[in-house]
Amino acid sequence: MKKQSSKYLKESTLILSVLFVFILSVKAQQTVTTNPPQKVQENTKTGESITEEGVTRVIELRQADLWSKRSGSDAEILTGNVIFFHEGAFMYCDSAYLFQQTNSFEAFSNVSMEQGDTIFVYGDYLYYDGNTRLARLRDNIRMEDQTATLFTDSLDYDRMTNLGYYFEGGMLVDEENELTSFWGQYALDTKEALFSDSVKLVNEDYIIYADTLKYNTESKIADILGPSRIVSDSGYIYTNNGWYNTVTEDSRLLDRSQVYSNDGTKVLIGDTIYYNRITGEGEVFGDMFLEDTERKGIIIGNYGFYNEKTEYGLATDSAYAIDYSGQDSLFLHGDTLVMSTDSTFRDIKAYYDVRFYRSDIQGVCDSIHYSSRDSMIYM
Repeated sequence: MKKQSSKYLKESTLILSVLFVFILSVKAQQTVTTNPPQKVQENTKTGESITEEGVTRVIELRQADLWSKRSGSDAEILTGNVIFFHEGAFMYCDSAYLFQQTNSFEAFSNVSMEQGDTIFVYGDYLYYDGNTRLARLRDNIRMEDQTATLFTDSLDYDRMTNLGYYFEGGMLVDEENELTSFWGQYALDTKEALFSDSVKLVNEDYIIYADTLKYNTESKIADILGPSRIVSDSGYIYTNNGWYNTVTEDSRLLDRSQVYSNDGTKVLIGDTIYYNRITGEGEVFGDMFLEDTERKGIIIGNYGFYNEKTEYGLATDSAYAIDYSGQDSLFLHGDTLVMSTDSTFRDIKAYYDVRFYRSDIQGVCDSIHYSSRDSMIYM
């Protein structure tokens, strides 16, 4: 009887033990599966790791020849042919420190970044933050896209906005121009570059010196946003506002810009000037002022046109002219004034509602022709 009771007791204890283990295993499974792990698959075209919720934000270590870690340090030390991948970009270097706790790394020597087949960045040092996708590159940096190349020693590249900016001097080069400044930024999506402080745009035909300048590497148009000088063999321009097409050399100059001839003897000023350096033609809207200090003549009007190559000028709308080549100045007023100049002399013609004045003569007529050749007035 005692043997039977002992047998039943052992069997009951075994059954209770098995049941207890089973209950614990069920609870453990429930705890693990409360937050199921993300399934990771690889995009075979780009090699990009993708989760069900989107692209992972964790920096991936794809390759390194040697891995080590010092006791008490968070940094994983990687040496030899190091390759990282993060959100569509591969990053290469000779050696690196990887900080998994902060999702960041430091890269040293022969650093490069490749984003698709359009953006390439090279440098000597890189600190990359995987949470903000901000890359800080230093020393011997070169950033390339399909339209331009940026050179600098300090570049911060924000991959969120696809914007790179430098703050210790840099140079942007495309097939037409070379731009340098102390501070600058380049938006790789829009191809818009903004430059500030000691800006210089060098073209084979002219140079633009500016305080602030915006430039598009696709359209080749420079937007002038501050005091600027445009210098060429044909003359120079002072302006504070406007734009300049560096390919066609068409320009729109605002805010009383000044266009000078190469010898400085002729100046064209206006509220708005449309000017082409190649043709030498300038069209003025609003308060035009044209002066030839060599031949001592001035034309003023609310609208005007001037060709610096042929020295032909026209003014309308409250137009008047002043000739101060003689002992007494001649003042001419008319609806339309035309000035033409040869190598030595100048002719001024006025049409409609003409009035003129000089100390020895004055009059009113429909049209007038004045020639500096003989200082005669023809009506």
